[in-house]
Amino acid sequence: MHRTIKAAGLILATGLLTATAFAGGHTGGGERSKKQIGQYSGFEGNEAALGAAVVEAIAGVANNKGAKHDFTGKELEVGLAVSKMIKTLNSNSGYQHEMNDALVKMTLEFIQYAKNEGKMEAVARKDAMTQFPMLSRVAKIVESTGKKELALVAITDQTTCFFQLAGAVERGPGFVRYRAPYGHVLTQTRRMGMHDLTEQEIHEKWTMPHIEVWSEVLGVDIRISDWQDDGMVTLYIPEITEAMAANAG
Repeated sequence: MHRTIKAAGLILATGLLTATAFAGGHTGGGERSKKQIGQYSGFEGNEAALGAAVVEAIAGVANNKGAKHDFTGKELEVGLAVSKMIKTLNSNSGYQHEMNDALVKMTLEFIQYAKNEGKMEAVARKDAMTQFPMLSRVAKIVESTGKKELALVAITDQTTCFFQLAGAVERGPGFVRYRAPYGHVLTQTRRMGMHDLTEQEIHEKWTMPHIEVWSEVLGVDIRISDWQDDGMVTLYIPEITEAMAANAG
């Protein structure tokens, strides 16, 4: 297992060195450009080999040896994904990009448009209903099993709309806590005049209406914390969290 991880690390390191050399090769006359134009992983055309190393490493360190950690046959797809990760994390011109950068920017553009039209909360509620097919199915499961915590799973771990936006997530009985995903990019886009939104405004007029709609569709009382300056957001089911607190006391 350790040999596998080490081999994967060496391949990745070699790729990064290749990327540096590739970037320098465009400057001409051996001169290094002060600013690289374009992002390259160093694995262009070699993504399948990268993917094979990563697939092997995942299988080696996974506690669960089941199908969810077996990407055999998907080496190219995995390699393309890791290649994008390398390019994204090496993209630091202007500011350090994060893995959710493009999704955050697209979401901010949508929210800004809604604000400009004076319909921010109305658009938020309509946007929330795009989850209706999936949430209505979960609502039936919650109703038949009584497992209300599934409602919280449905709006977080079940949907890429959440877990591709959020970074680190803390989970516990009846709650999910994470940092609002917009602040890092919004600091830059506000500086460049692209958006005039604030994180608190997004929280209160975009995120909160979404949670209200989802709570209603799921038939479960899901609450969201008020805005905090540190950007931390807590989604919780009072019935569960209060019961846990009472038992702990």
